[in-house]
Amino acid sequence: MRNISFYIAQRYFLSKNNTNAVNILTSIAVGAILVATAALFIILSVFSGLEKMNLKYYSNVNPEIKISPVEGKVLEQIDNLEGVLKKNASVVAFSRVIEEKVYLDYQGKQDIAYLKGIDENFTKVTRIDTVVYGGEFINFEHPDNFIVSAGIAQRLQLYVDPLVPTNLMMPKAGTGIIKQESDAFINEEAYNVGIFMLNEQYDKHLFAPIGLAQKLLNLDEESAYSLEVKTNGKQSLNDVKSQLAKQLGTAYKIETRQDLDSAFLKVMNMENLIIYLIFTLVIIIACFNLAGTIIIIILDKKKEIQTMYSFGLSRSNVRKIFFYTGMIITSVAMLTGLLIACVIGLLQINFGLVMASETIPFPFVFTLANVITVLVTVAGIGGLVSWVIARQIK
Repeated sequence: MRNISFYIAQRYFLSKNNTNAVNILTSIAVGAILVATAALFIILSVFSGLEKMNLKYYSNVNPEIKISPVEGKVLEQIDNLEGVLKKNASVVAFSRVIEEKVYLDYQGKQDIAYLKGIDENFTKVTRIDTVVYGGEFINFEHPDNFIVSAGIAQRLQLYVDPLVPTNLMMPKAGTGIIKQESDAFINEEAYNVGIFMLNEQYDKHLFAPIGLAQKLLNLDEESAYSLEVKTNGKQSLNDVKSQLAKQLGTAYKIETRQDLDSAFLKVMNMENLIIYLIFTLVIIIACFNLAGTIIIIILDKKKEIQTMYSFGLSRSNVRKIFFYTGMIITSVAMLTGLLIACVIGLLQINFGLVMASETIPFPFVFTLANVITVLVTVAGIGGLVSWVIARQIK
């Protein structure tokens, strides 16, 4: 049996006999919800793209698993630790790493950076060599070379320079009275051979052979602060983490990539939530037009409502007519807005309409979660507004 309330609501929406005011207000309501829906879907898709892009950049540098000491900085019994990793079938490669702050001086310009000393296995663990866009990657046969972030290169005007060395200084450990600079710092000269570009977290980083870091910290050739591990991907990182925790005991801290990226993920999720709430408020404001439209339609159909009562329609059925009218307006605007947003997204993906930088367009990622979020949000708000206004019919 045909739903008479929905049928009448459909006729009201499609009718050309409405007054000009009703048609104008309906168009405004559709347009407002359409724009708000498209904007919400676009911004959520862009944030999904930014999160995916940043995680990709993080995966180029952050290892799948990092092993470091619970107490102190230097790994104890590193040979035994590496022996355990070699016997673990889930471990494909691992690299010794030292990370410490360092003072840079290049032709009178100074900066403080994070030096990450790595060995030749580091490129098997991460893909740091793929983000070098100027010069070349580190030469591990010589400890006196390094690569810097684009931020450091810009601040120090430190570009690829095989002729003029950079002075790297690290404070000496120990106690006693400092009489001259050489008592306070260990100095090493090294040459910048490449520039890499990642995200803001690595804007103050430089990578160098681990031997350079060992010299600056006055450590022996076997020393490292951490071991960074690459797995074969057959097991989840948490499962491998649990295996290693049982094998290595409580003296070592074992962190997965999710643990290392947790701060970044929290920030991204918070930003995503704030943007979602802001655009939800925009949709609520846009639905004020919907409320006004339904009220005007009710006033315009006042005589027809009395006729419906005369033909035996209940108050509940009459209220459903205007509830369905609001839902039809919301649905048409919502689906049209999503369609327009998808077209804009495809244009952005293929032609890069809006650029995040000179070379990188804003990423746009279609996800089912974003589609469901937009549908539920817009339909929910539109439905609530329609129900509240329809309930006012006496």
